[in-house]
Amino acid sequence: MKTVSINDITVRDIFQNIDLDTLDKKSFQSIMEGFSGLEYDSLEIMGGSSFEKMLESRLNMNPFQVTKFVKGIIPSIPLQALIGARNMTGLELYSDDIIEKFIKQSIDSGISIFRVYDSLNDLKNMEFTIGEITGNKADCQGTIIYDDHQKLDYYSDTAKKLVEMGCSSICIKDAESTMLPKKASELFKILSKEIKVPAYFSASNLRGLQTLNYFEAVTNGCSGVDLSFLPSSYNDFTSTVFSFLLSMKDTDVSYKLDYDKVVELSEIIKKYVYPNIKQDLFSTRFILNHANKNLMPKWLITNIEQQLVEIGEEESLDSVLEEVFRIKSEIGNPSLSTPVGQIIGSQAVLNSVISDYRWEILCDEIKKLIWGHFGKLPRKISKEVLGRLEALTDKENGDKKQNIEIEDTYKQCAEELESLSTKSEDILSYCISPEKTKNYLEDIRGIRPAAKIKTQKAKTAGSKSGAPDEPVSLSGLTNLDTKKLKEISNIVESSNIDEIKFELNDITISINSTKPRPVSQPAQSAGGQTPSTVGPVLKEGTVEIKSPIVGTYYASPAPGEASFVKAGDKVKKGDTLFIIEAMKLMNKVDSEYAGTIEEILVSGEDAVEFDQTIMIIKKE
Repeated sequence: MKTVSINDITVRDIFQNIDLDTLDKKSFQSIMEGFSGLEYDSLEIMGGSSFEKMLESRLNMNPFQVTKFVKGIIPSIPLQALIGARNMTGLELYSDDIIEKFIKQSIDSGISIFRVYDSLNDLKNMEFTIGEITGNKADCQGTIIYDDHQKLDYYSDTAKKLVEMGCSSICIKDAESTMLPKKASELFKILSKEIKVPAYFSASNLRGLQTLNYFEAVTNGCSGVDLSFLPSSYNDFTSTVFSFLLSMKDTDVSYKLDYDKVVELSEIIKKYVYPNIKQDLFSTRFILNHANKNLMPKWLITNIEQQLVEIGEEESLDSVLEEVFRIKSEIGNPSLSTPVGQIIGSQAVLNSVISDYRWEILCDEIKKLIWGHFGKLPRKISKEVLGRLEALTDKENGDKKQNIEIEDTYKQCAEELESLSTKSEDILSYCISPEKTKNYLEDIRGIRPAAKIKTQKAKTAGSKSGAPDEPVSLSGLTNLDTKKLKEISNIVESSNIDEIKFELNDITISINSTKPRPVSQPAQSAGGQTPSTVGPVLKEGTVEIKSPIVGTYYASPAPGEASFVKAGDKVKKGDTLFIIEAMKLMNKVDSEYAGTIEEILVSGEDAVEFDQTIMIIKKE
C-alpha cells in the first residue's frame, strides 16, 4: 500500500490569516506542542508573507528565531521553507551573496527542506539558488507554478530539468486554483512515469476543489500534498485536513498521521486561532461573480485592499481585482505568485484609481517585469502596453532596460541597522523587510512607545466654563471596540498624525502619539527665501504638483545622487520631478507642464499623503 507524504502549512497560514495582536509566545508554544508526536513529513515555516508577518507579531522574534523556537519544540519533524529563487521571501531580486547568506542562516535555524519556485518558471533564475541549497546538504524541492495554458508535457520536461539541476523532488503549485480534477489526474499520471523523484502537489482551495484535486493526484501517482488546519477558501470556514484524510478511506493509499492526535491538534488550533481569523474579504462581489474563472490568492487581495485603504478608495476593491486579471492577460498571463502578483496589483491600483486613463502611469516594477528583469514572461505582451512603455521610457533607460543590475545591499543594510543590531539574522530580515525589521527591533528595545489614549466626558450644557473635563476609565466603556482602538493607535504611531479625537456617546477619546516629531525643514523657494506661511500659496500662473499615492518622497534617483530638480530650475513637460516609493515600488512623477520650479514643500525622505502638494511650478 502506498503512503502519501503530508506537508503541513498551518504555521504559515496562521501568520498570514489572523489578527497578529492575538498571537503571543505562550499560545504559539501551545500550538507547536500540539504537533509533537505527529508524523508529518515536513512542516512549512517560512513562505508567502509569513516572513514579514512574523516581524509584526507579538512573539518578539525574527523569522529565523521563530524557526529555531519551533525546531526546539518539535525536533522530529523536518522544517521546510517556501522561497522564491531570487526574491527569497521578499519582493525584490537579491544578490548571490544575500541568497547564500539567507540559505545558510535558514539551515542554521533548523530548515532542512527548501521548496524553490520562480514566479515566471524561469529556470535560469532558479539555478544559483538550487546550487546553494544542495551545496549545503539540504533538500531542494523544485517547484513549477501551474499554468493552465501549458500542455502536460511542459511539466514533465521542466521537472526533468529541475532534477538535473539537483532537485530531490518536484512540486506542482496551483496558486490561482485553475487546476481541475481531470487535469490533476492526467498530470500526475504522466509525472509518475516520466520522472524518477517524488512529485508533490500544493493546491489552493479557492474554488473548494482542493480535496477532489488531491484525491485524483494521489491516486494517480502524486507522492505528497500540502494540508492546513486553517480554511483556504473564500466562502467556507472549513479546513481540508479531515476531508482529505477521509477521502483516503477504502483506497490503496494510507498516511502516517495518528487521526486522534490530529483531532487533538485541531481543538488546540480552534481555541487559539479560529476566533482570530480575518474574514473581511470573504464576500466581495468579485469573488462571488468569479466562481468559474481565475481567482487570486487571498494574501494578494489583502495586499491590494491595504493599498486602497491608504488612499481612501476601499470601495474600488472589486474594480481593481478585475483590473488585475486584465493586466495579467495583457502582459502574457504570468503567475500571480510573489513578486509578480504584488507588481500587477500595484499597477491595477494605478490603472483603476489613480490615473485618468489605463496605463497613463507605469510603476517602475511593471516596467522591469515587461523588460525581463524578473525573468522571461510566458507569452507575448500586447502592442498597446509595449507602445505605452516605449512612450514613457527615455532613451537612456531604454538602452539599459535589459541590463538592470541586482545590487548587493547586505553591507548597506548592516550599516543602516548597526545601532539596533549586528546579528546576521536581523540584517537579513532587514534586507528583505526593512521597515518591519526596524520596528520589531525598536519594539523589543523599548524605543517605540505606544500611543497614549485619553478619555474624558464631554461638557454638558450646565457645566462651568473653563472647568476641567472629567476623566473616564477605559474599563467602563463596555461598548468600546478595543480592536478598532488598537488599529487607530497603530495608525497614529506609523504616520505623521499627532492626535486623533472621536466621540463615543458622551465620551471623547483622544489618541496622541508619544514619539518625538522631527522639526520640519522650511520649504525651499526659487529665491532662496523661506515662506512665511504654512502650506502652498498659489500665485497667478502657478500650479501644484501633488503626490499620486501615499508613500515616501525621494528627490533623487538614488542616495548620493543629484536631485531631479531644485527650486529655480526650468523644466520641460515630461521631465521627472521626484519619486514616491510605496509598497517597495518606485513611482516617478513627471511634469505635465513646462515652467520653473517655484517651491518645493517637502524634503529628505518625508512621508507624504495622497494628493499632498509636493511642489509648485510657475508655468511658461
